[in-house]
Formats: sequence, structure tokens, C-alpha cells
Amino acid sequence: MIVVRIMDEGQFELPDGARADLETRVARLLDALESNDETAYTAELSELLAFVRHEGTELPLDVITPSEFVLPGKDFSMTGVRDFLGDHAA
Repeated sequence: MIVVRIMDEGQFELPDGARADLETRVARLLDALESNDETAYTAELSELLAFVRHEGTELPLDVITPSEFVLPGKDFSMTGVRDFLGDHAA
């Protein structure tokens, strides 16, 4: 299972079979972010979050488990994501 956190929303558990689609969607979001394309970023983020919600099962709020992916919430701007990534880069 893959655990994904959507910031300001919660955690979702997705089946291992969703990994390739998830990674592809994350890569498209990062491409939009790197190319500074606000329209593409908004569309990719919306599609990515919808995919996680549709394919995953939301975990109860009182269950905290390590997340393999941490995604910005629907209201996160490109600047907010860049700031977050800058603060949490390894």
C-alpha cells in the first residue's frame, strides 16, 4: 500500500497498483511547477488530488502513519509549494 498525505486534508491509502499512475501525475505537476506554468500547475494539481481521492481510501484522522508522498492541498499556490519544497528539501 502507498500512503499519500494531502496537506490540509488528510491521508489516503492507495493500492500498490496505482503507483505508476501516481508517479506520472506527480511528475507532470513538478514539470508544470518547474516551467512556471500556472495554468498547467492548477490543472495538474486538481487532477492529481482527484486521482488520489478516487483511487485511495481516506484514513481516519486519528490514524497517523508515515506518508510516502506529501501533496499540496487544492489551495496551495505555486509560490507556496516552492517555499515548502525549499524548506523541506533534503
